[in-house]
Formats: sequence, C-alpha cells, structure tokens
Amino acid sequence: MIETKKNPRSWSNKFWKKNDFNEILKEIIEPNNVDLSSIQLHDTLNQLFWNGDVLKPEIRKMLLMNAKRFIEFSNLENLNYFDVILTGSLANYNYNENSDLDVHIILNFDQISENEEFVSDYLKMKKQLWEDKLPIQVKGHDVEMYFQSVSEEHRSSGTYSLLKNEWIKKPIKQVIDINSSAVQLKAANFMNAIDNLEQDMNNGNFLKKYDILKDKIKKCRSLGLNKRGGEFSVENLAFKILRNSGYLGKLFELKNDYLTQELTLNEYQ
Repeated sequence: MIETKKNPRSWSNKFWKKNDFNEILKEIIEPNNVDLSSIQLHDTLNQLFWNGDVLKPEIRKMLLMNAKRFIEFSNLENLNYFDVILTGSLANYNYNENSDLDVHIILNFDQISENEEFVSDYLKMKKQLWEDKLPIQVKGHDVEMYFQSVSEEHRSSGTYSLLKNEWIKKPIKQVIDINSSAVQLKAANFMNAIDNLEQDMNNGNFLKKYDILKDKIKKCRSLGLNKRGGEFSVENLAFKILRNSGYLGKLFELKNDYLTQELTLNEYQ
C-alpha cells in the first residue's frame, strides 16, 4: 500500500540520521507537505559574514585563500583571472541555514583550450574532487568553489568582488510575492519523478530516463531565471528546494549506483 505524507518533514542532517532514508523516499510526496522553510527573506545580510553590508575582513581573507588553494589544486596557477566573487544567497537577503558560500573564479576558458566543452568538464571534475577531498566550511556554511567563464551570463541580484573588496551588484531589499502552492507542486513533481527513477535501477532504459529528467530540471531552472521573477521564480525556488532537501544529491547518486552495478562483475556469479 502506498503511503502519503501526513506531516511536513525537516530536511536537516539530523533528520536523515534519525530516519531510514530509503523508506522515507518510497512514500508519495504531496505538494502541501513540501517544506518551504528554506525559502526565507531577511531584513539584513547574514551578520556572521557581514558588518551591515560590508564583508568582514577575516571572511574575505579566508575565501580568497580558498580560491588560491583551489586554483593550485586545479593546476591553473599561471592563468590570468578577471575576478573572484561571492554570490548566491549569502550575498543576498534570501539565505538560510543550509546556504553555501558561493565563490566564483572568473577567467577566460580559452587560456586552457579552445574546446570550451572539454574545459568545462575538466573544471567540473576538479570542483567535485576538491569538494570530496576538502569539505570546507566557514562559520558552519559550506564553501562552494566554481570556475566561471568570463562569457557566462551570471544571474544574481547580489555579487561581491573579493579581489576589489566592493559590491559589483548590491542586493536590494524588496517585497517578493512567492506563489507557494506553485513552488510546492513543481518541487513535489520532481521529487516523485526522482523517486520513480529509483524503481528503474534495473531497467535498461535507466540512463536515458536519467538524462531526460536531469535535462528537464536544468531547463526548468534556466527558464525560471530568465523570467521576470528570476531568483524568486517558481522554477528556481523549486530547484532550490530540490537541492536543499537532498533530492538533487539523490538523483546524482542514483546514476553513480547504476554505473557501479553495471560495471561490476561479482566473482561468485
């Protein structure tokens, strides 16, 4: 018998430690039970990192040190860089306890190779290896490093130059009308699609279905960011819920588990 959720659930790490992950994700997720607590608007920037709207010197120094070590780790010390920026919700008013410190290192990918797709894949691989080896936190928040092409359009209402120690785009406090029901519905649809994909782990069409779903989520977010609502569009907020709830992580782990199973031969078989 399929169960439906009766109460909203917390998505913190403590929650997953106390509950059986597989049993929870077998349940059907009803839209009105999708937790919206990660969507918050505050009157001030996070004062763990800011004095008013000025980045604390020790935070700037630490984030720049992280960027320097990440560049060295990626064997890219001899390139020219345009900037190192702090962006995302911790450079804005919509942060929460799970927000990352998003540090983007801006460069021209052509310095590495004219094949931009190859460069992008290489840099993503380095990012993943860095995160796996060094799960760094500052003031309890994860530091997420990212190499950004100078030609890449960056959509954020808050962007701070760590090199120049000044705002590139200062966020504006504003009243946002969030369509909560629509956000919950879209997030629930994707959550259930990810759960359903788990049932296809032994299906020969798994990778095709995985790629279709991943592409659908990516296009949905991109569409939302290009709309008038931007960061606060239904699509982008639904994406943030998927990320904060652990469902995006689950999606990627499903592919890893499938490939591990496909490429392993049991010696006793």
